Amino acid sequence: MKRVVAGLALAMAVQAFADHPQTINKTGFVGVNKTQSAQSLGHSKLSFYGLMDATTDVQNIAPEGVRERYTGMYLPADQNNGMQYGLEYNTLMRQGMVEDYIALGAQVGFGIGIWHYFDLGVGIPVYYDKFTVNNTGCPYDPYVGPKNEVGPDGQPMVCQQGQISGTNIGYIGNLKADLKIRLPLPEDQPVDIAFFGEGNFGTSNPEKDGLWIREAEFINKGEPTDGGGTAQAYGVRSTIAKGGVALTLDFDKIDAVPFLIHVNGGYVYSTNKNYLSYPYMTAAAEIYFMDFLSLFAEYYMMFQLDEYADAVKLDVKDLTGAIVFHLPIGLDLHLGGSYSLGSTDIEKYTTVRAMENNNRTLEYKTSINPKYKVYGGITWSGFLLPQDRDGDGVTDDEDDCPDDFGHRLNRGCPLGNPDADEDGVCDAWVSEKGFESEFQDICEGIDACPNEPGEGEDGCPLDDPDPDGDHVCDPWVAKKKLQKKFKDVCEGIDSCPTEKGTVANKGCPEDNPDPDGDGMCSPWVTDKNKLGDYANVCKGYDMCPGEAGPKANKGCPWDDPDSDGDGLCDPWVTEKKMGYYFEKAAEDDKIKNEWFIEKTCKGIDKCPTEFGPANNEGCPLGDPDTDKDGICDEWVTQKNMLDQYDGICSGIDKCPTEPGEAWANGCPMDNPDIDGDSLCAPWVTEKNMQAQFKDICHGVDKCPTEAGPEWNKGCPAENPDSDGDGVCDAWVTKQKMLDQFKDVCTGIDRCPDEEGPAWNKGCPAENPDSDGDGLCDAWVGKQKLFDQFKDVCHGTDRCPDEAGPEWNKGCPMDDDPDADKDGVCSEWVSTKKLLKQFEGVCTGIDRCPDVPGDDGHGCPKKAVEKLTGVTFKPGKATLESNAKNILKAVAKKLNEDDSYKELKIVIQGHTDNKGKDKTNQKLSEKRAQEVMKTLIKFGVKKNRIKAVGLGASCPVDDNSTEDGREMNRRIEMHFATPENDGTKCESEF
Repeated sequence: MKRVVAGLALAMAVQAFADHPQTINKTGFVGVNKTQSAQSLGHSKLSFYGLMDATTDVQNIAPEGVRERYTGMYLPADQNNGMQYGLEYNTLMRQGMVEDYIALGAQVGFGIGIWHYFDLGVGIPVYYDKFTVNNTGCPYDPYVGPKNEVGPDGQPMVCQQGQISGTNIGYIGNLKADLKIRLPLPEDQPVDIAFFGEGNFGTSNPEKDGLWIREAEFINKGEPTDGGGTAQAYGVRSTIAKGGVALTLDFDKIDAVPFLIHVNGGYVYSTNKNYLSYPYMTAAAEIYFMDFLSLFAEYYMMFQLDEYADAVKLDVKDLTGAIVFHLPIGLDLHLGGSYSLGSTDIEKYTTVRAMENNNRTLEYKTSINPKYKVYGGITWSGFLLPQDRDGDGVTDDEDDCPDDFGHRLNRGCPLGNPDADEDGVCDAWVSEKGFESEFQDICEGIDACPNEPGEGEDGCPLDDPDPDGDHVCDPWVAKKKLQKKFKDVCEGIDSCPTEKGTVANKGCPEDNPDPDGDGMCSPWVTDKNKLGDYANVCKGYDMCPGEAGPKANKGCPWDDPDSDGDGLCDPWVTEKKMGYYFEKAAEDDKIKNEWFIEKTCKGIDKCPTEFGPANNEGCPLGDPDTDKDGICDEWVTQKNMLDQYDGICSGIDKCPTEPGEAWANGCPMDNPDIDGDSLCAPWVTEKNMQAQFKDICHGVDKCPTEAGPEWNKGCPAENPDSDGDGVCDAWVTKQKMLDQFKDVCTGIDRCPDEEGPAWNKGCPAENPDSDGDGLCDAWVGKQKLFDQFKDVCHGTDRCPDEAGPEWNKGCPMDDDPDADKDGVCSEWVSTKKLLKQFEGVCTGIDRCPDVPGDDGHGCPKKAVEKLTGVTFKPGKATLESNAKNILKAVAKKLNEDDSYKELKIVIQGHTDNKGKDKTNQKLSEKRAQEVMKTLIKFGVKKNRIKAVGLGASCPVDDNSTEDGREMNRRIEMHFATPENDGTKCESEF
């Protein structure tokens, strides 16, 4: 038996790394922590796991701590022979904060792969809690007295001394069974999908309980009468089922990086309706830096649909990260931690009653998850049976190529091609390795030429059996007895293997009776009197035995039937009575082939050596427009060819050798408007041709060679506005031609050679606004020309050579209205009553003109000032005597210091977190108001100051220490700005 166990252990150790390392989670399956991978363990793979969470954090318990309440028997005096027995039910006995806290939660179990698609697992959690309670007693002084004494919650109280008992306890949780089913998707694709489920069965003991409630479904959500609020930290006795779907994306399967992404969605179902059922999701990422090292990160979140008895919904979100060391014996070491991302708002904590026994229960508020936990443990996995992951029948431990399908006789590695040249003869290695029987259906023998396909028995290529192509086999074919092999290629034995011959002549050549294949016998056939021998081959006497030709031409080819290529047949075609055949051959291939016609034609060409159209009997036509004037020569009309030459010429040219105008029938004639001024030359009128040229000119041009206006009878005229200033030269007025030139100029130009404005009678004038600032130079006013220049300038410019604003009478401005660019005007703007002038640039009066500020008065915003020394009598809003002296100095600064005296002030009161929030809020507000009243008394205007109380909501230090609480009990002076009214908390703690 020992040998069997030792052998099994050794086999498992050897097989542990037969595949890529996989991380094992808290169910014994492939995955990380709470997340399932969609990949499976694999056939016969066994895993063991022991993974643990540990914490010393108590932030999952509300700051008010825990209360111990009496739940034992109580008999009043009148039911106990006049003697009182026990305490009244629910009596508060002890109260305090949890200290020296240690909590552990370990998941222990195993999993096994069934074939490649099913995993089964069994596990059980082991829990341990140890803590003490700093017994601060009851809310009031300890008192053991009358039964009508009650605590602040309305319940009776009888304070007890000493520690709470039963605070060092450990036990198992509920036994769980797990199942995973992977879909049979292709192994080489990166996506896997699986379904998983789990059943929890009540093996925990409610009397063995801890403080850390491990799962949300361990708290009773029913009504108080049904045990609402009761919690079992290690598990409930009712059955709980879990199920969901997992998706994994494995980038290593596509040869990218060893990186995996897992996403789970699931549902927790409690069979007892008083306990939570809820959906949840997890997402995780894994990366393998090396075969022995990986890192993962996981996010877990539950979605609570139902409220607990106290109308609370928990905010459970966890982030877990760990490093995993994969040792070569299948053992993995996990080390990492978890951090809760859930809310720390006490409103999100639910009240529970836990660790209940016969005499007491502990009552406290919890968020379930500690803020931080340490994660770690060990897992082991290995195969029980030898693996064959490439499926070639050779187990991986004996397979030299475990990832490639191979042959058992080649130690699992792939074999080469047994017949590389595919000629049916095996390569030499097949015989050398004794694989003849393995490949008997593919090849046989040994290939002496493995890289060349051959027809021979040795696999080498054979010579051509008939190189001269006369269908008579070369002698070697008979010698090698290959006649049958080449029966479809050749026959017999070729006596002339290098010369093409006939079968009848044993492969030797003889004269061809019809070498040109035109059916006409070569002359030698007649000469040797062999016409009868070749009657089935040819007939007659071929006058051109080297060129195929028709019988009608005695075996000679036809001359070119259309030598000039104009489609008309040369005269010899008609002479030989072949016109019909050369015309029909264009559409009848039978005639074309029978009569050896390569080129067709029709009709008769009167000019066989010159290209010409059919309508001119094949002779060339002349130029349709000899003089190139666009008028057609007379023969074009005579031959009815005007349409053919459309676009080249038109009409009939009466002068075909001299270019002329169309209106002159192509004959030359003088230009009726030589100077192009639209007035006709005198000869047009003389020849009475005005109607002929009405679209070209009109009237009579007195100066036919010089262009001129019509009003000047076609003769040139002077420019009416020589300098182009819109004022007419003097001669226009003298000749009474102002109306003639009204669209060109007006008036009389006193300076016709110099451009000038009309108002200055065409003479040059000074610029009315030299510096372009919109204010007129002084001379405009002196000459009373304001109306003249109203669209250019107005007023009088005191600085005509320097541009300046109107409000400064045209002089430049030295000072910047907002020198520090903070949007608040410099003081001189207000002094000069120019605030409206600069309202788009700045507003108000800048108290700090050289420094940009954001307090609304041009100064930098004042920092919050703590009024150190302003103290009050304990628990009251009464100022200590020294505080008034301090406030008197503060009031003086606010009233007299330029940087303070315009500011709006907000006094904020703050307390520590001792006592009730409502009480602290009221106290802070009263103290702030008392400070405000004192400052008003010392001269600060009421409209400048206000007071607010923020209670304990805005700490600047840790309230868990005395020094921190002292820092939090304070009075602050805030300064309001347009963006911040000073009433909000500005602490960054």
